[in-house]
Amino acid sequence: MKINYITNGNLVLTEAIKSHCEKNFLKLKKYFDNILTVNITLSATKSKSGPLQRVDAKVVVNGNLIKGVYTDDDLYNAIDRVTDILAKQIKKHKEKLRDNNHVAHNPVIDKKITFEPKDNSITVEATKKIDSVTVNPRPMDIEEAILQLEALNKDFYVFTNSETNDMNIVYKKRNGDYGHVEPAHF
Repeated sequence: MKINYITNGNLVLTEAIKSHCEKNFLKLKKYFDNILTVNITLSATKSKSGPLQRVDAKVVVNGNLIKGVYTDDDLYNAIDRVTDILAKQIKKHKEKLRDNNHVAHNPVIDKKITFEPKDNSITVEATKKIDSVTVNPRPMDIEEAILQLEALNKDFYVFTNSETNDMNIVYKKRNGDYGHVEPAHF
């Protein structure tokens, strides 16, 4: 997991603050393994009641952005509360993914029923429905595409190869290895 820091206002990013952030945000991995990046914005502002410390955190989980914000007079407490907020949201996101994965994945079969009045016969034809999906593949290298494949828990992932600018596909084989499909150039 990569942690990026941004500071605003009069706040100085010390090693103690970094250490506290890393200790707290690394705990999020126990809720979801494939957290790639955490962007933390730390800011200090003055108010009538005294200085306020604000922590904005954004976590990328399965290609989804999860945000947490907390303001307190104590920066360390704000960091603790933001990680609690993010942990709840990540758990909720994981449960949603789990629930969606348990939905039956049977193909929808439409039936075409025709009646022939000449001989009073009924013919039933089953047709499978085809769903079309349009993709706008992001440029990336093969390793990043495999990470996205795993993070999204899919069988295949379409991407634009950043080296060749061609559309490519990575997929997971039955034996656990990965496959890579790229167009042939004649």
